[in-house]
Amino acid sequence: MLFEALPARYGDCLFLTFPRSNGERPLRLLIDGGPAGVYAGSLKKRLDEEAKKFPAEKPLNLDAVMISHIDEDHILGVLDLFTAIQDADQRRAPRPYQPKWLLHNSFDGLLGEGEGNAARALDAPTVLAGLGGELAFGDAKSHTARLVLQSYGQGSKLASIAAALRIVRNPPDQRLLTLDPTAPRVLQVGDATITIVGPIQSGIDNLRKEWAAWKAKQQKKDTAALAALGAQLDTAVPNLSSIVALLELHGTKIVLTGDARGDHVVKGLEEAKLMPAGGVLDVDVLKLPHHGSIRNVTPGLIKQVRAKHYIASGDGTYGNPDRATLELIEQIRPEGGYTVHLTYDAASCDATHEAWGKGRKGQEYDPAKHSIVEVVDRWRKEGKIVVEEGPVKLEF
Repeated sequence: MLFEALPARYGDCLFLTFPRSNGERPLRLLIDGGPAGVYAGSLKKRLDEEAKKFPAEKPLNLDAVMISHIDEDHILGVLDLFTAIQDADQRRAPRPYQPKWLLHNSFDGLLGEGEGNAARALDAPTVLAGLGGELAFGDAKSHTARLVLQSYGQGSKLASIAAALRIVRNPPDQRLLTLDPTAPRVLQVGDATITIVGPIQSGIDNLRKEWAAWKAKQQKKDTAALAALGAQLDTAVPNLSSIVALLELHGTKIVLTGDARGDHVVKGLEEAKLMPAGGVLDVDVLKLPHHGSIRNVTPGLIKQVRAKHYIASGDGTYGNPDRATLELIEQIRPEGGYTVHLTYDAASCDATHEAWGKGRKGQEYDPAKHSIVEVVDRWRKEGKIVVEEGPVKLEF
């Protein structure tokens, strides 16, 4: 198996290929497409490189495309990919690529709504004010309001194009990809298994109850109650919107986390009965949640999911990957013997972080607190923790 983390700016874009013993073309899994510009700058180049290896395979097959989180830094590159295929159809030209499956949870689905209903419920001044935001999309302060309104446009476009391209969504029955601890959902891609460990169904059930209560209060124009329920939803919706999975192939284990919280990842692995009795799961790769943000990478995750390779996909925008995350890994695993991969070099991450932080009150860059170059240089001198910078390519 070949695992790759492509340069994806402040987002995620993973490309996995699984060889087959019969000599046929490898199976391929794309996880996220990064934000704007990543399709043209990284993903298309990698797919075209793959196509050159298999000139008789036209179009190039993608066995599954997973969108781990609805935010634009995961979905836009996939939208660009699907649009390129649709454009070829409209020009009556050969398709360059052919995705088979789309693995994706929409907010409408998470909230138990019909397509577009969640966005329509939020698209009113009273409602958005109750969530602490404004009607104007660009000024919305509520993370939930922003995500739902944004995701409706992007998600509905993605679903529409996928249907037109006859891409099967969430096979075999189009249900949400969630964890039911009594019967964990397992997808098969050739010999590889993908066990869904998040979001957990019980959390979605609770979210739907909160959403129903929120809508009832909205109809009564109860702004105080709207604000209180909106605050709960503002935390719950983003936390439940990431698909978390354990991918296994011939003994290799990879934990895919999207933007989930670390404690949710651990809980999902435990409820799916994938966590060994000793409480520590040894894996080959842990994709650090939310681009290495310390807000999502918890001590429990590093303690209980022990990896040979940690992947931090980020370029310094929003401060990701966080220096505190690197220090947390070292604090919990001071013995070393593992590799931390940064998809961009530490110096450029620090420079981007500094530029991003200018003018943002309370988020200004402070080298003493935020510089990851200092951590990386020290690790290299000590020689216990290996650091790799740039696009990630791991063969198992």
